[in-house]
Amino acid sequence: MEYLRFSWEETERAVWSICKKIQEVSFKPDTIVAISRGGLVPAKLFSDALDVRDLRVIRLSFYEAMGKRMDEPRLVDPLPGSIEGKRVLLVDDISDSGESFRAAMAHLLARNPASLKTASIHMKEGSPFKPDFFFQTNTKWVVYPWEKQEFTRDTGEKLVGQ
Repeated sequence: MEYLRFSWEETERAVWSICKKIQEVSFKPDTIVAISRGGLVPAKLFSDALDVRDLRVIRLSFYEAMGKRMDEPRLVDPLPGSIEGKRVLLVDDISDSGESFRAAMAHLLARNPASLKTASIHMKEGSPFKPDFFFQTNTKWVVYPWEKQEFTRDTGEKLVGQ
């Protein structure tokens, strides 16, 4: 498997680039929802960059380990509180199969937001789900800076500089 190591600096540039796209279409979220765990760090960065204080988390379970996906994502922790009538930005790190986004969207849409948009740093080339906002497409397995320990634990490989 080929890997792309994405640095903190690249992550911050990607988030700023996506925020520009969000602002260009005049979307101003009231609430940002992170898909845990991959979307936690990006959602916090989006929250800061877009000055959105209402940051929430839902947890889906889709991967048993790196590269070992279950048949379908399972909602483990639902969204706390109401998003009825709110503009919501749903965030994950990457759109691969799109199943995590689809499951999260179904959960959120049942709660009647005014609008729901999606964002991820990367989109896997050929992904059947295209987020509303993303930085770039990629064919490699992306290793984000907050995943270094998980990467080493799951693969037994160390990243250069780790």
